[in-house]
Amino acid sequence: EKNNNNNHPLLHCIPLALHCTVRTPKHQNSSVRMAEIEPVEKSTLDEEQAGETLAPFLRSAAGQAMRTVCVVTGASRGFGRAVAVAAVQQYTCSTAENGGKTSLLLVLVGRTEEGLRETAVLCEAEGPVEVSVLAADLGSMDILDLTVDRLLDAALSSKTVDTSAAAPAPAPAPASSPCSVVTSAPQRVLLVNNAASLGSLHSLSATRLSTAQVRSYMDLNVTSCMVLSNAFAVECGRREIPLAVVNVSSLAAVQPFDCFGLYCVGKAARAMLHAMLAVDPAPLAVRSINFGPGIMKTAMQAQIRDSDRIGSSAGAFLSDVVWKKDGAIPTHVSAKALFEVLHDPIHKNGSYVDVY
Repeated sequence: EKNNNNNHPLLHCIPLALHCTVRTPKHQNSSVRMAEIEPVEKSTLDEEQAGETLAPFLRSAAGQAMRTVCVVTGASRGFGRAVAVAAVQQYTCSTAENGGKTSLLLVLVGRTEEGLRETAVLCEAEGPVEVSVLAADLGSMDILDLTVDRLLDAALSSKTVDTSAAAPAPAPAPASSPCSVVTSAPQRVLLVNNAASLGSLHSLSATRLSTAQVRSYMDLNVTSCMVLSNAFAVECGRREIPLAVVNVSSLAAVQPFDCFGLYCVGKAARAMLHAMLAVDPAPLAVRSINFGPGIMKTAMQAQIRDSDRIGSSAGAFLSDVVWKKDGAIPTHVSAKALFEVLHDPIHKNGSYVDVY
């Protein structure tokens, strides 16, 4: 506008779509801040509907444990493991607000069964929890539908579970106390789409990519995420089970970093997918959040650090903020922040929230 260049065709195609706000998180002993980036146009869900998507994840039914199922992909290590442990801390504690403790089933998905078993041990040490593990490669398209069906079966099947000490016939609990026997039919489901990969670090303008490279990256990072999220949205809606879906995202979803082409494109596609889950018509509205966990000390960060192909913008940021000043966020701190964001109504459905 300053150059009076309004006739340029691109100027009429680029809306001012994003804005950013920053706030301090509620959890103590942390310098982590939240930056929320969301569409200027408000979600099609009004405030009452938005509250309905959130309410099932803030309370338990009076006098009984509320059956929660949490599915975490990429749970064999790193941030996925931290989220699984935080879920136990979040959903198995007795609180004055809900009048009882929740009954939690964790469904952990990852490529290595050994890593998943290690995660399960850490989760069981945190509190009473059932854990189901599925070693599977979500990037394998030949068996993706079968893998998703197995996850649905593990998460949504119904049976009776005794959450107290083993007893042949436990007496019914008083109405004012947590029930010792609860149905395992879920009363709320949380899906955390964490599984992802970095992809090759190349300039999209200087290095050719093969069809196989692009397809392999998108299969794991976009296609599997879309198929899994769609399946849970449809099946939970059909069963009238409240569903929340968290996409573990990145600032790369909304800001380009040179030589991170595949990563940025994949993250942007996933962010839009989860924004759509928040606004698409459905039998039961879905709570959806795009969560950027910040730069953490993980295997992916080590891969980036060891690469000689990082572009100038990403390299300067990582060098100054993370590597020189040791500004990486511990995975357990960011995992706790994820649940804080998910449960805070200030974050509108489908929005992107970044921790940094």
